[in-house]
Amino acid sequence: MPTTQSQPMSGAVEEYLEAIHRLSGKRNALSTTGLAERLKVRPASVTGMLKRLAEMGLISYRRYGRIALTPEGRRRSRAIIRRHRLAERLLSDVLGVPLDQVHDEACRLEHALSPEVESRIADRLGAAVCPHGNPINLAADRSVSLLDAPPSRPLTIVRLEEESPEVVRYLSERGLLPGATVTISRREPLGSAVVIEVNGQEQAIGRMLADTIRVARPQRGKAP
Repeated sequence: MPTTQSQPMSGAVEEYLEAIHRLSGKRNALSTTGLAERLKVRPASVTGMLKRLAEMGLISYRRYGRIALTPEGRRRSRAIIRRHRLAERLLSDVLGVPLDQVHDEACRLEHALSPEVESRIADRLGAAVCPHGNPINLAADRSVSLLDAPPSRPLTIVRLEEESPEVVRYLSERGLLPGATVTISRREPLGSAVVIEVNGQEQAIGRMLADTIRVARPQRGKAP
């Protein structure tokens, strides 16, 4: 199997590795169709790139089968995500770019940052998380999704897995950003939505969106 340890990667390859890493932790999301939807490309294009990634030793893949990062693919994808989140911090903290715009801008910057510039950004800003609350160094996840969190107790939003401009604007308008406190009032019949209370008002959040909102894992014990 060819090695890629010292081989530079194209922006397209990096985008796929990042998308595979991000979708790996989501329920039934890592598939040819899921990648096509996330990257806004045709499924046929995804199939061709997956074959290429497998040939590069970055993923294990069989047509219509499981997609998984190899150890080298995981190392590369983690490095890309780290650059992306550092770029988001630079855009947000230094340049004042609005939260709903930093993700797309960081997608362009992440491919151009040299290791030296990446290190300088990290040293200068000293941040542990990106503006959406996601860990820059991909630490162990101690959060739980809003979809799985227990009802009737205060929950603190710690990070947003979905960073697209549309979703961030939607959540921002409803006060559902990192640091906000919410309480799950109830789950609608047939699992269509999660009803939460935010700032004294109830809001219904779709299951798919609720699954991307991460809250601090509650301490064991009875709800107050």
